[in-house]
Amino acid sequence: MLFWRDLAGHERIKESLFKARQLGRISHAYLFSGPPGVGKKTAGLAWARALLCKKGDTDACGFCYDCQLFERGAHPDLKIIRSQGASIKIAQLRELQDSAALTSFGGGRQVYLIEQAEKMTNAAANCFLKILEEPPAGVVFILVADDGMAMLSTVMSRCQHYRFNPLPEDDVLQVLGRTCGGNNDQARVAARMSMGCPGRALLMLNGSDQREEMLQLLMSLTGQRRYLPVDGLGLDGREDLDGFINCTRLFFRDALVWKISGSTELLINIDYQEAIAELAGAYEEQDLVDILLTLEKSARRLAGNANQRLLIDSLVLQITGSEREV
Repeated sequence: MLFWRDLAGHERIKESLFKARQLGRISHAYLFSGPPGVGKKTAGLAWARALLCKKGDTDACGFCYDCQLFERGAHPDLKIIRSQGASIKIAQLRELQDSAALTSFGGGRQVYLIEQAEKMTNAAANCFLKILEEPPAGVVFILVADDGMAMLSTVMSRCQHYRFNPLPEDDVLQVLGRTCGGNNDQARVAARMSMGCPGRALLMLNGSDQREEMLQLLMSLTGQRRYLPVDGLGLDGREDLDGFINCTRLFFRDALVWKISGSTELLINIDYQEAIAELAGAYEEQDLVDILLTLEKSARRLAGNANQRLLIDSLVLQITGSEREV
């Protein structure tokens, strides 16, 4: 598990929290927000590790009893809250409230990391707001969210908010080299496609067959130029749809670049030049722009828990041209 000092990129955030820990100016609540896969959960865990270590100065020492517990994933003063189904429910926050009122096991801080914090129901968010209004001593909350602005504004205002922006390609490659070894052409393609998000790049490397499947699905839609029933797409659940949107967005982006410039230098999917040329030839320039705008909206709607079936329907209509022919 990473130390805070080993995080790739995000230097301004790292330096700010290094100084905060060194000076003992620890907030009771932090909000780490940014696009999926950018590394904010990894950063949250690394910051939790630094906060739970009683020996280190600006970061965890890596050797003390707390660090050993953390490394084994067994530190009793770190608790991770995840959504139950589609949301984080008030019962989970009430349980957190009771737990935070107790003394820590190790005599130091307690840290609660809340994943996808924007998924709190209104009741849960208001319960959490009451906790933040009178925060228990020695307790630190780390909220991780794809969209911090989707959270209750009064909760957000009581957190130190750090926005994790997409990383440069070289920083993504650094993460890939450390995580799965090597810095080959496949890793470079994944880093370029990830749009600055190492988590996405890792998914692409671990599921290279999936990108091929997504491209075949996309080309089948393009080739039909007619509406295809949603059930025939083989997209099963949010993760498949998210992968389809991300891959499709990058392929259509490349098709637009090819359409305008005829150059391969700016392509992201550099290993699929023939498919991109075919895609570019199947659409007018304005159609490509319209599809990209639809994909951007779809990505935001998916992050906001939109109805997935209706989302797929809208995408298929746009890609096949059915919507434009009506």
